[in-house]
Amino acid sequence: MNCIMEKVKRNGLLDSRQLEAFEVLCSTGSFTETAKRLFLTQSAVSHSMKSLEDEVGSQLFRRQGKKFSITEAGDRLLRFARPYLAEMQSLRDELSGFEKFGSGRLRLGASPQACRFLLPPILKKFKEVHPHCRFEVKADDTPKCLEMLNQGEIDLAVTLEPIKSNEIEFVPCFSDELRLVLLPDHDWCKKGKIDWDEAVTENFILYNRSSYTFRLLHDYLDGKGIKLNSFMEISNPEATKELIKVGMGVGIMAGWAVEEECKRGELESLSLGVPKLTRTWGISVRKGRKLNKAERIFIKIGEESGCHWMVSKER
Repeated sequence: MNCIMEKVKRNGLLDSRQLEAFEVLCSTGSFTETAKRLFLTQSAVSHSMKSLEDEVGSQLFRRQGKKFSITEAGDRLLRFARPYLAEMQSLRDELSGFEKFGSGRLRLGASPQACRFLLPPILKKFKEVHPHCRFEVKADDTPKCLEMLNQGEIDLAVTLEPIKSNEIEFVPCFSDELRLVLLPDHDWCKKGKIDWDEAVTENFILYNRSSYTFRLLHDYLDGKGIKLNSFMEISNPEATKELIKVGMGVGIMAGWAVEEECKRGELESLSLGVPKLTRTWGISVRKGRKLNKAERIFIKIGEESGCHWMVSKER
């Protein structure tokens, strides 16, 4: 009895509405009840079943007056239709839920700093609006996040503003200032400013060379004609702070990243000079890709959260 399925394969996809009516009719055993459930007329149900029989090229029912029974071909089609309709309904529910209620999955990339400081308030706000959405967050530096974005491994990335790219669109959320972080008893703290002439003898603790922050700092210092003779590269901000605390050198970090340590008197921060060295954080997306509703809302919350977060740090 595989001939009916051979005909289905040969003729292509069946009308899911006809299959739905067929499945309901087999379940209820009544044209009247089927019509009520599907909000159709009895004649519409009858016409739909006749069209389905013509489509598959087999008789699906044996009619005996007002009664009917399913044929062997009809039984074979029913065993195909039920899992197919269940899968279609599951897909409809998922897609509909994603648009209406934020259910589904949102794949995000973010730097370790963004994961700790920036992403939590955005996710908290988003969850309040869309409690059913599932998140997958991959933590890595900006270049790696952008690479994952281009390869389709993530949907959105919370990153620093990318260097000019034809493949990425960037939505800015807020800017921060990179500052020199050092011990309170350092001579530069007593002076209240950095003496760049003395920088040649100082050991600097910097973000790793592959990071966007390192590139920004390199270009900034190069523009001032400043060359650092001694520095170590650390990818972990927390490790950087601990190394500064034990006297291993001075670091260059965002002021907000050492806010608590400065309040406790463990560390101090100084401006790098004029102009200030700033960087912009935001949300990166693949250029030309149509965003779904959940992604658009996430970006909007990111913009709003970024503005509020920046204001709170400036107080």
